[in-house]
Amino acid sequence: MKKLFTLALILCVASIVSCTKTEYVPVLPEEEVDNSTYTIMIYGCGGENLDNSMILNIQEALIAGASDRVKFTGQVKFSKRYQVEEALAGTQRFIVGEPGAQWYEPVEVLPSDLPLHQPETLTDFINWSKEQCPADEYILILWNHGGAWFPSDDYYSRAVVYDDNNGKQGLGLDNMVKGIKDSNTKFKMIYYDACLMGMIEIIAGISECTDYTMCASHVTPGLGGDYNSLIHHLNASTNFEESMAAYCRETVAHWEPTGMPLDLMLVNNRKLQPLLNEIKLLSGYVTELAEIYNDCQDDEEYDLIKSTLSATFKMAVTGCYHYHWAYYEDGSPVYPFFDLQQFVELLANGGITPYTAKFVDLASRINRASADALICKELTAPLSDEDLTFGICIIDKLTWKNCGYSPAYEELEFHKQTGWGNWLKVNPVLPVGNPDPASFFDIPEGAEPEPTPIEEEIDYLLRLIGKR
Repeated sequence: MKKLFTLALILCVASIVSCTKTEYVPVLPEEEVDNSTYTIMIYGCGGENLDNSMILNIQEALIAGASDRVKFTGQVKFSKRYQVEEALAGTQRFIVGEPGAQWYEPVEVLPSDLPLHQPETLTDFINWSKEQCPADEYILILWNHGGAWFPSDDYYSRAVVYDDNNGKQGLGLDNMVKGIKDSNTKFKMIYYDACLMGMIEIIAGISECTDYTMCASHVTPGLGGDYNSLIHHLNASTNFEESMAAYCRETVAHWEPTGMPLDLMLVNNRKLQPLLNEIKLLSGYVTELAEIYNDCQDDEEYDLIKSTLSATFKMAVTGCYHYHWAYYEDGSPVYPFFDLQQFVELLANGGITPYTAKFVDLASRINRASADALICKELTAPLSDEDLTFGICIIDKLTWKNCGYSPAYEELEFHKQTGWGNWLKVNPVLPVGNPDPASFFDIPEGAEPEPTPIEEEIDYLLRLIGKR
């Protein structure tokens, strides 16, 4: 009996000791490993003054060359004045081959007046690329000038790829989305290698077409993207977000010597909806307060409310960062593109008022949602102290009325989901004197350089591509 009791005691102690030493080991989900094949498609044109830059970027892809994992196709067009030269004529389709070529031999040459701004032209190119180079995932590069969001009577706003062979008509956001949808393609990434396309209005408009968006909120320098680097990181990728974030860092590093304030960002469109939901709350609140301000009568009963709201709106609207430095004579911005996060943080810092607690809450909510959707935003040195997120349109109610923002803005998917235009049409404060890129560097002044004779321009381009 004693032996049985001793044995039981030993087993009990052993059990207690083993329990105290056992550690909970969480079962973590397996990390998603990217082993996809990719086809990159570039769709663009010289746009009157970017032909040499277009050649540069294509040559970067040619140096890298195609691999079993990454293919590269293109449909590009040189500017109208160069169409007289056979090697530069027409709308050229090509496929990148073995590494190291100086230039491509076109697979197909279509007419020079092919309307790049029409959705069916984009659809046809996407389908052609998929037939020529099928892959697991597809990336579309939209190359040329970018116009961000701007009102336009003909709805060619929110445009890119302005083709001077067709009266500088650009591929508008609506036409681009239609062209992609008609190709039955969901892109892994749409990459705007163009100026001013990092606007939340643009990104929200293409969310159903792509998992990721890469774009810049400032102007993009002539160097543009580094397509050798892009192909390299896709070839080496085990994690798409990490590889594209590395690409952004390398590309922005090339832009540092310009001394200009520049950026390149990567957005996860699959995580954009929570941010749009938070912007909807912000939009509703500032719209409500602006309507209260506009309805205030000029008597003592409303003086405190009106002065409080006036100070709050003025601090936020005129204090948030401006992404472009062109202005009208009255000091108002030609391109009304401002930083979303700075705007809401300034609302939260407008003094202790009855509205402050709500603004603090909204700022935190938007900050969290932005951090989740914005994988990276690389900035050049002049902006190292800035905390920038998404560009967004801010105008006052008179500009909304006088410059034709309605109904064009109200057609945006962004407005339909957030009601941001409801705020713009009642905002009482004109953005004037905002911090902007012009404060970081000297904009060169002086006469325009003498134009180069067309024969010399053509000779220069032919030398670039090894045809002379």
